[in-house]
Amino acid sequence: MNTLIIYDNTGFVLDIRSGDPQPREPIGVPFLWVDIPEGKRIKTTDGIGVDVSATPHQAILEDIPPTEVDLLSKQIADLQYQLMLNGVL
Repeated sequence: MNTLIIYDNTGFVLDIRSGDPQPREPIGVPFLWVDIPEGKRIKTTDGIGVDVSATPHQAILEDIPPTEVDLLSKQIADLQYQLMLNGVL
């Protein structure tokens, strides 16, 4: 998804926008257009989500952690597999 990140000179994220219609690019404020891959999100530590030490500036991305439902689904699948190996299923 193409996402607009508006940030200050320290990399502090001021706003994140995406969707249709496409957001307007700001004037006089640093911004990035970033394509955020499936399963990723912008990492913000103390609000800092853009690496301004790199040229060009880059968004800091991290994996989206699994939800509780995802963890439980995996646990159920693992238990079913163990039961199948033991001939119960």
